[in-house]
Amino acid sequence: MTKIEGCDFGDKTSIKEQFLGEMLFMRGWCYFELARLWGNVPLIVTPVSPSEVKGIGQSTPREIIETVVIPDLTEAKNKLPYKEQMVSASGSSISSEGRADKMAAEAMLARVYMTLAGSPYNDSNAKSLAKTQLENILNYSVANGDKYWAPTLDEWRKQWMPSTDYYNKYSIFAIQHRTNENRNYLIFNFSPGLPPSYTSRRIFGNSIWVEKTLEYEFERTFSNGKKDGRGIGFTILEGYEEEPNYPAYTNDRENVILEDGTTVEVYTKTMFYKYLPSKPKLAELGMSFDESSMAGDYDWPVNFPILRLEDMMLLYAELLADEGNVVEAMYYVNKIRERAGCDPETASTSADALRLIKRERRVELAGEGIRWFDLVRYGEWQSAITRMFDNYNNPDGTDKSELKNGRYLYPIPLDQMNAVPGLYSQNEGY
Repeated sequence: MTKIEGCDFGDKTSIKEQFLGEMLFMRGWCYFELARLWGNVPLIVTPVSPSEVKGIGQSTPREIIETVVIPDLTEAKNKLPYKEQMVSASGSSISSEGRADKMAAEAMLARVYMTLAGSPYNDSNAKSLAKTQLENILNYSVANGDKYWAPTLDEWRKQWMPSTDYYNKYSIFAIQHRTNENRNYLIFNFSPGLPPSYTSRRIFGNSIWVEKTLEYEFERTFSNGKKDGRGIGFTILEGYEEEPNYPAYTNDRENVILEDGTTVEVYTKTMFYKYLPSKPKLAELGMSFDESSMAGDYDWPVNFPILRLEDMMLLYAELLADEGNVVEAMYYVNKIRERAGCDPETASTSADALRLIKRERRVELAGEGIRWFDLVRYGEWQSAITRMFDNYNNPDGTDKSELKNGRYLYPIPLDQMNAVPGLYSQNEGY
């Protein structure tokens, strides 16, 4: 970044500004994730020598966010065009390539400010800053034909499929996986192996199940006789029939205690299924994908969303509920729910609205790397994990005493702690 300022772009100064904006976005985003995951990390924004690196200690996450993340994302927002005006070095359009644009910077800033507004920062001033960003995003969407909004359930489902017509159509920003790179490890590792009627590709066979209380949200039936259309067969897979060399998948049912104290029976070994463009999904949507075009079992050309409009809508709803504007807050919740075929919800108090917003974020954004950070900023990560341990009868390997303050962050890796003895301090709780 220090070199590009001295580069001569001739009369293509707008391209230079765009490239700078993209780099600023990436640096701001990366430091934001470092702050959220490890907290106290070294802050390096200029070239330094190996010997100088050994003398740079940790900065607090608040320092990182205020010194680099917010300034970088703000400058990126000012430099970047909207995606329709994004171009390559030769000046050709790259609007479909999923690069970070002005709206991505706006949305990431909104996420940063909402992070500051919650635990452990509890910065009340950040709420108004987040609200400004979120209103910009939502107003831009409406003014541009509900941009980023999938108008039907089928359109919502199609965004997870490998199709050039849908890459980045409804994402504000996403990690785009292309064929012949063989680097999409997510799908390969997400579930037990699947039979040929689902995919001809090998799935690793991990035993990673949908948490019981989330499974309940997808199992329950609404007044119209339907279940949540985002769930069974799309976000989750409860089982499959017997096929040659594949016995039928059996799924156990057990009781689970919901947050309101109600006891219900749910499946306990449901697979997470959101990102797999399986043969049944493609057939139902009238789409196709040739798995033989893949270079290997990691080569799924499916995007991983980082920023979506629904995330922004529900963040805005949180702020509205906090202000006492329950009716408008629930408008955003129910717009998302009704698209999925769910009954609309009503709330009489801000607390009721916030509870329903939290639940909707969990369902709509399942598997998108959002949930943990929501629990942290709500100050609920310890209580949520405690309930989960209880719902699974505290299995071997779990210990509530290990839910120590500070453990919402990862520990600083041992090799980093030992790189320069005494330079770094370990995070609280480790």
